[in-house]
Amino acid sequence: MSMEEAFALAEAEAKLQQALAEGKQRFENAVVPNRYNEDWRFGRPNKYAAALVELLQSDTASSGKAEVKNAGDAAMVVTRDDDDLRQTEMLMPSIGSDALLGMHLKRFGSGYALFIEKSISEPIHIYYSTGGLYTPSTFIMVAPGVKAEVIEHHAADTPEATMFVTRNIHVAEGSELSVSLHSSGFSRYMCITDIQNMGGKVHHLTTHDNTLWTREETVAEIYAGTESTCNNLYSANRPAGESILDQHTRQIHHVGGAASDLLYKNVVDDNATAIFAGNIYVATGAHHTDAYQSNRNMLLSEKATIHSLPGLEILADKVRCSHGSASAPMDDEQLFYMCSRGIPRREAQLLVAEGFLAEVINKFRALSQSS
Repeated sequence: MSMEEAFALAEAEAKLQQALAEGKQRFENAVVPNRYNEDWRFGRPNKYAAALVELLQSDTASSGKAEVKNAGDAAMVVTRDDDDLRQTEMLMPSIGSDALLGMHLKRFGSGYALFIEKSISEPIHIYYSTGGLYTPSTFIMVAPGVKAEVIEHHAADTPEATMFVTRNIHVAEGSELSVSLHSSGFSRYMCITDIQNMGGKVHHLTTHDNTLWTREETVAEIYAGTESTCNNLYSANRPAGESILDQHTRQIHHVGGAASDLLYKNVVDDNATAIFAGNIYVATGAHHTDAYQSNRNMLLSEKATIHSLPGLEILADKVRCSHGSASAPMDDEQLFYMCSRGIPRREAQLLVAEGFLAEVINKFRALSQSS
């Protein structure tokens, strides 16, 4: 090792130790989410976040089932003794949930790490399920030039089940990853995801079904910009009953010359509530960034509630960034057309809703298949 390499290694180690110390301090100083926290506005923290905190701080053991398929030797079981993976989680960002992330870190030790070093033709499947409290972690690292697809399935074995999962996704230069997450059946479900794109392509999809309270935080960061570098974020959901879907996103462009696209769509029925708060952040000097954000919602009930809060924070010139939000009832003309042909009104509503959400699924599938 040359003198220059030794100095560079020592400097990197010093920066890592400083970041870890700051991360530890961040968790220790974090405040449990409350209604005065801007990132938890409309998310009912005094009820649902408080209940999750109480459960995480209790003596209830974290237990669940984990399985991976089609991974071959790319998968490794995450254990509490793996310091590198613990450090990765300690450094990951959250959107108003540092205190909860710190609690998850204390329960760290379940899940999978995928080190994908060669392209694969079949999707890798990860399955997490529980009937109680489960706090798994997923780590996905894709080597340069590799193409892969990962599908995560998170399921509740009982209606009282709670899952709090963290996900770290690291994509190297020239690689392409399609990753989707499907959760279903929980009383409480929380997911914090950090995507670090070092010059590749990431296509990310989430769907959440039949869960009383869902909190999803996704931070998608781009660190190296080329014409082909992109983060594509999609979500399609149908909250119903008394359910609450609370989604927060940040599209962060640390450098210029890259693109990000977000499309989140919800069909909200009964007394359900859907919340979306998104932010596009373009750092100083990240010129020629191309970023878009769209949240669209369809209401099937007069009692359904939508809160949509898109935003931009741009500190560079020569960028193309925009956001849009639209919420409206179902089109009466579409319903009339279908009902006039003998389709019952409720069935017609469901068909229109399915078509409304299909745009998201189709965009994701088209990108996944092209890879």
